[in-house]
Amino acid sequence: MLTGAAEAAGMDGAVVARLLASDADLAETEAEVVHAQAIGVTGVPCFILDGKYAVSGAQPAEVLEGAIRQVASERQST
Repeated sequence: MLTGAAEAAGMDGAVVARLLASDADLAETEAEVVHAQAIGVTGVPCFILDGKYAVSGAQPAEVLEGAIRQVASERQST
C-alpha cells in the first residue's frame, strides 16, 4: 500500500519498497521524533517555525500569524 501511494505521488516504487524493508534512515527518523517531542509536537497538524517552535492543532489564521510574527521579531533582534 505504501509503495503504491509513493508511486502515485511520483516516487520510484522500487526504491521506496527497498527503503521500507530496511533500517535505512532509522536513526535520522528517530532523531526527528525526539526533536519534534522536545519542541512540543503532540499532534497534527503541527507547524514548525524556525526549526524550534511548534504550533500544534488546527489553529485560527490569527494564531499562526502571531506566531510567525513573534519568531520573525525574535530573529531580527538577534
